[in-house]
Amino acid sequence: MKKIITGLIMFLFLIVTVSAVLFYFIFTNDLKDQLVRTNVELLDHMEQKLDLVLKSIDNEAIQLVQYDEIKTFFDDSMPQGERTENDYRIGSHIDRLIRSNEYLFSVDIYSYSQDRLVSGDILTEEMRLKDYAWIGQFAQFDGYSNWLASRKLLISNSNFPIYRNVVSFVRTYPLIHSTGARKGAIAFNLKEEMLLPLIHHEGDAQGLNLVLDKGGLVVLHPDESKLGENMGSTPFVAQMASEGKSIGYFHAKVENKDSIVFYKVNPYTGWRITRIVSEIELNKPLTVIRNTLAVLSGLILLTAAVLALAVGRWTFKPLNRFLGTISSRLNAVTPGHTGEAEGDGFRILESRFEDFLVNSEQLQQQVRETKPILKWQLVIELLSDSKINISNTRQHMGMLGIQLDMNRFVVMVAEFDQRNESLTAQDTHLYNYALCNVAEELIQAEGKGVAIELENGCCAILMSFQDSGVEAELRASVVADLIKNYVAENFKRTVTIGVGGLAESAGEISQSFKQACDVLAYRLILGSNMVITRDDVQSDESAQYYRLVAMTDGMMDSLKLLDGEKLKAQTDRWFEAFTQYGVPPEMIRQLNLQCLMKAAVVAGEAGIEPEQFRMPQEMSDALNQYDSLDEMKGFILTMLREYMDLIRTKRGKREKSDLIVKVLDYINRDFGRADLSLNLLADELRVSVSHLSRLFKEQTESNFIDYLMNLRINQAKRLLMETDEKIKVIAEAVGYSNVNTFIRIFKKLTALTPSEYREQRQEQQE
Repeated sequence: MKKIITGLIMFLFLIVTVSAVLFYFIFTNDLKDQLVRTNVELLDHMEQKLDLVLKSIDNEAIQLVQYDEIKTFFDDSMPQGERTENDYRIGSHIDRLIRSNEYLFSVDIYSYSQDRLVSGDILTEEMRLKDYAWIGQFAQFDGYSNWLASRKLLISNSNFPIYRNVVSFVRTYPLIHSTGARKGAIAFNLKEEMLLPLIHHEGDAQGLNLVLDKGGLVVLHPDESKLGENMGSTPFVAQMASEGKSIGYFHAKVENKDSIVFYKVNPYTGWRITRIVSEIELNKPLTVIRNTLAVLSGLILLTAAVLALAVGRWTFKPLNRFLGTISSRLNAVTPGHTGEAEGDGFRILESRFEDFLVNSEQLQQQVRETKPILKWQLVIELLSDSKINISNTRQHMGMLGIQLDMNRFVVMVAEFDQRNESLTAQDTHLYNYALCNVAEELIQAEGKGVAIELENGCCAILMSFQDSGVEAELRASVVADLIKNYVAENFKRTVTIGVGGLAESAGEISQSFKQACDVLAYRLILGSNMVITRDDVQSDESAQYYRLVAMTDGMMDSLKLLDGEKLKAQTDRWFEAFTQYGVPPEMIRQLNLQCLMKAAVVAGEAGIEPEQFRMPQEMSDALNQYDSLDEMKGFILTMLREYMDLIRTKRGKREKSDLIVKVLDYINRDFGRADLSLNLLADELRVSVSHLSRLFKEQTESNFIDYLMNLRINQAKRLLMETDEKIKVIAEAVGYSNVNTFIRIFKKLTALTPSEYREQRQEQQE
């Protein structure tokens, strides 16, 4: 036993030592490569951030040169009075540019032919040698633009001069010119302290990051005293230049420390982005791994020795007695092996454990195969009318992977479209299986739920909600829309989903399921690839009310257009409809109150202050005191005219923008284009989308989408009344390529479908 223990300890020592050494060398080599790649990728990241800022400055310079005022500045023949005014406008452009760009400190524009700056400063010889040295350097520069290294720019020349470190970008005027045709130059001075965080942050204690220009001058450095210093003669800088590579690294001594120098040449500026990492810092992770492996190896060897000594105290007799006890117990479970030799304990024990593992695997396989069936059966019982005891089933839901909040429920039924495709039953099952998995994942964002495949090829999705203060059906519709979009994007198929009503208890789940199946059947009418709710298929029980509400839309349009005569005629027809339909008095007061509230909204959009409006309670009290429709109509007309006068006064104070006039002409002319958008107009008129959106809303008191949508729907109303064209033709004529989208928007704005609107107008004309 001693020989065996000694041999075992030596064998373990050999295995642990060899494994530790091999692991150390393999892992450290890989770690070194990873550290090198990490530093190179860090250089790439710094270059990308620096490139983004510098190129944006270059773009700003190109855009600034395009201004007419800049071109006029370099015109030698301009009179002095006009030149002063032009310089003022250029100063405004520069101020706006500096305020909009946090990296920009100042902009200098210099004319070589006039020998003057746009700021009007008189250049002394001292200024030419210091702050404006770039003027002389750039006069003979062979190129169109250049990035200069960091320099100190004088801000205040008092008893205690104040300087600022800047990095300058100089571009010629004109942008492209022949030799001798250069008229001037524009210098953009960037704040060095804003550029430094792009390559350096305080938490990076492992390395030093700096930027050098082609000549070795320091462009960016964490130490301000190093800025502008010429490091071209430094050994590691000279070695970078001599290698002639755009990217690389090498070992060198930097400030008497063994270091690794990583560098990358930026093709845009020609600068060298450099990172210097001390080899001591770089090897710290390797030292930690080596020490850790040594400690672990020692602990493993010590543990192995202790265990070997402990095992050595055992004798074969206790071991055989233990094996015999285990074998006798296993024989009681598997009596078929009683004929085996009693002395071969290890073989008997191995056979018994093998049988035990086989039986365990078979049992686990049976459980895995049975789980989906049990899950499907339990959900089917919840969806059906069968009465089950929820308290008894909840304890089994966790085992089956079902997570439900037993408070409120909504059932959704989903079915893939294109059922006539030649798909096998297996393919259909796989699609439904994937759909159920997707549904369960997306449900987790809004609540808890479960999804199963039904026998008719559909999928049932049961969604539960713990809280009771939100619209559960609306949240379920949002999840259904997410499922539909995910299927379209990833499965390249379409699916239609029916959403049932809210079930306040588990006993009402079957009713919600039936409602979901019923609304799904409306796919035949509403079309496929949709989320269908009960609101989409329920009949309008108050069509009369919504028809009267829709009539106020035209009145609001007349109010916006300040058309008093048309507004009066529309109001007269509206009150005639009250008598024609026999509307109850309370409903008339409610409709009139809503009309006045809508007028207040229109006036608010026109910029009228809320203090100038009457309070809703005041208007309601005023409506309640009238006993005849004529008096009430007079009050409504008086209120609408007050709003009209307020809007007219407000608009009279606002200057109309020529740009918006062009936009409105474009929209009124080409509203039938399906691709008409704010981006298209911004590209056509060469302005930014944000500027055009803001100006459009200020001048029209409406955003672009609402304005275009109302214009199209008004044109559609006219076509519905004046022509007998089909709904699809009218939809395309006003810019909607999808007739379902047109019908949905038309109904949202008028409370009527296009067909109902045409029928109603025809009845009114008769």
